[in-house]
Amino acid sequence: MELVFEPLPQDEGSWVGRIIVGRIKTILPGLFAFIDIGDKKNAFTNLKAGHGLKAGQAVLVQVQKDALGTKGMYVNLETSIKGRLVVLVGDSRAVGISRKIEDKKEALRLKKLVRRSLPADCGAIIRTNAVGACDTEISEEIQRLSGIYAALISRAQFVRPPAVLYPKTRDYSILADLLTEDMEIHIRENEVENEIRQKICELVPTLASKIFSTPVCLDKKIQNALAKRVPLPCGGWIVIEQTEACVVIDVNTGSNVGKLNYAQMILDTNLEAAAEIALQLRIRNLSGIIIIDFISMQSKHDQETLLDTFRTELEKDRIRCEYLSFIGLGMVQLSRRRIRPPLGEVVAAGYLEI
Repeated sequence: MELVFEPLPQDEGSWVGRIIVGRIKTILPGLFAFIDIGDKKNAFTNLKAGHGLKAGQAVLVQVQKDALGTKGMYVNLETSIKGRLVVLVGDSRAVGISRKIEDKKEALRLKKLVRRSLPADCGAIIRTNAVGACDTEISEEIQRLSGIYAALISRAQFVRPPAVLYPKTRDYSILADLLTEDMEIHIRENEVENEIRQKICELVPTLASKIFSTPVCLDKKIQNALAKRVPLPCGGWIVIEQTEACVVIDVNTGSNVGKLNYAQMILDTNLEAAAEIALQLRIRNLSGIIIIDFISMQSKHDQETLLDTFRTELEKDRIRCEYLSFIGLGMVQLSRRRIRPPLGEVVAAGYLEI
């Protein structure tokens, strides 16, 4: 379903989520600031009118996007600590809620529970995993996150910028996104196995009895995830091309030529391609503008069926996809938010060996 890579060395790979004491280098009139956070390129952020910040000032920031091309990392002056049920937001009193929680009664119940447990100087975002959670589960997680946040704020007053405050060890925050109570965990035996077990049990105690040591080998799956051509069950295939400006995906019928009528064969091939493309976007972590050249269909009904299927498959993605629409000649355009480097870049940079 998804291939997530987290480098073990602190100074390699993605910086997304790190909370850093940086130093403002330059403030531009258009309300942009460039900040030294210890990387080769200065990070940048948007400022609000009346921000009151000055060049040379130390400032607490959190990385939102990794560097891309000539651009440095994008950082935010609002910092947060991610849990499995809630995200604790510093210097805020607002309580937000995931758009995926559509039950209004449940949303109201969760907001009341969270407000009851929050410290006075923090807000929160309620995550989808919180649905059905009890008062104890929520209050214990908020207490744990509040302790982490209070400790890093205290430490921020005494460090010399630039300095990483959080995480100080390996970052397992991705577990907060992925873990659910109904899963089984298989961990490869290595030097960090016990550390991973401890973090999983901390986030979801009920998983303690469902963690197993397993010989895991992902090399073949990663190689497949880098292939330019991906076969479809029907005999067709898709071709994925990463360009500097966008990702282009072409759908081909291949050997799927004929047991059904032509229009139905085209629709079936496109539907299989839509499911596979949504999967490949997640596995390869492709982002930015994505243009898909589906096989052209004349029927408006078939076009809507394809878009509905594609939307359903894209909803499985943790990263938001937007602007899904036909742009003519059977082509569909969408955009997927970039947070971390794509798998191809990770392998090319040598962070992941296969």
